Amino acid sequence: MTKTGSSCLLLAASLLVGGINGCDQSARLERRAPQDISLVKSYFDLLREGHSDQVEQLLHPDLQRSESRASFDELVATIPQEAPRSVKAVLVDPRCSEGICEDHIILEYTYSSERLLFNVRLLKEADQISILGIYIRVIPESFMKANEFTLANRGFPQYAILTLALLFPALSIYALILCIRAQIGPRKWTWAAFIVLGISRLGVNWNTGQLNFNLLSIQILSAGASAEQYEPWVIAVSLPLGAICFLINYRSLLLYGNSDKPPQRKMPN
Repeated sequence: MTKTGSSCLLLAASLLVGGINGCDQSARLERRAPQDISLVKSYFDLLREGHSDQVEQLLHPDLQRSESRASFDELVATIPQEAPRSVKAVLVDPRCSEGICEDHIILEYTYSSERLLFNVRLLKEADQISILGIYIRVIPESFMKANEFTLANRGFPQYAILTLALLFPALSIYALILCIRAQIGPRKWTWAAFIVLGISRLGVNWNTGQLNFNLLSIQILSAGASAEQYEPWVIAVSLPLGAICFLINYRSLLLYGNSDKPPQRKMPN
C-alpha cells in the first residue's frame, strides 16, 4: 500500500472513530444519570401529547409569570406531532453542593426533516424537583447534511488543506521509521519526539472554506480532523518541522553515529 493510501485510511479512520465515539459518548451519558434522563423524557412526552399543564406545574416559581407563560406556549408549539425516530442524550451535567443539585440535560430527538434539542435544567432539593429552565432548539436536517464530510463541491482551501493533511502524516511516519531504525545513539528518541509533533496549526472549515491559523499550537503527526456537535468538520495541518529537519540531516546523523563529535577530516596537503 502506498504512503498516500495509508494516510487516506488514517484520515478515514479518524472520521469513523469520531462517529463511533459519538455513539459511545451517548451511552456513557445515559449511564451518568438514568433517572434524570427518564424524567426529562417524560416531560417531553407530556408536552408532545398536549399535557403541558402538568409540566408547567413543575416550573420554578421564578418562571411562573405571565410573560413566561407566553414563552412556554411558543416552546410547546415547536414540537412536531409525529413520533421521533430516535432520542439520545448529548449533555448530562449533574452538579451537587450541600444537598442541592442542579442538573443540566440535553436530549436530541431525531425526526424525518429535523432534529430537536430538548434542553432542561433541574433543581433538586430534598425531595422536591423543579424546572429551572426549559428550551427547545430546532435544527433542520438540511443543516446537518450541509455539515457532513463530503469531497464534492469544495473549494481550493479545503482541497489544499486536505492534501496536506494526507501528505504530512505520511512524511512524519516515514521520518519516524527511519529515525527508529537509524543507529544514532540516545539522540534517536529526542529526534523521534520532535518528529511526531507538528508546529503551529492551520485549519479550514470544511463547509465554508474559512481558514484559521494558530501559531502557538502543536499536533500529533501534523494533521487532524474534528467536528464539534452540530458543527462542520475542521481539517487542520501543522508544519512537520521535526520530520523535515531530520530528513535534511539524516545522512549527517548516520555519519556521526553514536559519537558526540563529527569525525575529523584530513586537511589536504
